[in-house]
Amino acid sequence: MSTTDLPLPDVDDPLAAEFWAAARARQLVLSRCAHCGYLQWPPEPVCPECQHTERVWEEFPAEGTLWSYAVYHRALDPAFAHLIPYVVGLVELDAGRKMYGLMKNDEFSVRIGQRVRGVFEDVTDEVTLLRWQVADERPGQHR
Repeated sequence: MSTTDLPLPDVDDPLAAEFWAAARARQLVLSRCAHCGYLQWPPEPVCPECQHTERVWEEFPAEGTLWSYAVYHRALDPAFAHLIPYVVGLVELDAGRKMYGLMKNDEFSVRIGQRVRGVFEDVTDEVTLLRWQVADERPGQHR
């Protein structure tokens, strides 16, 4: 089973289409409320701070700190069974929001507080996913 066998995001979802288009271009964008400036992730239909619906998208570095993580030893969705064990990290972006994502590192090479960087992976012609990796490693390198 390959990455293309995994459930893929709807890149045409009106709330997140800008995010997926930017990921395809290897950029991390987050939505900001056009009224009060609140930085949102994930994007919501209305701003949780002021209830306005207009947003703008801003690019940010795909860098941050591993705030927390979980090691999955059982796939909650059978499509992920071939990845077991896998690590899902909660990354505190330098931009100030937190974002979940699959870590490229194994469970023995991640520690809370480590610097991480985003790695963009093309899954299909339309879908590029953002994964996270310990910042001092090159893609595909594990300790």
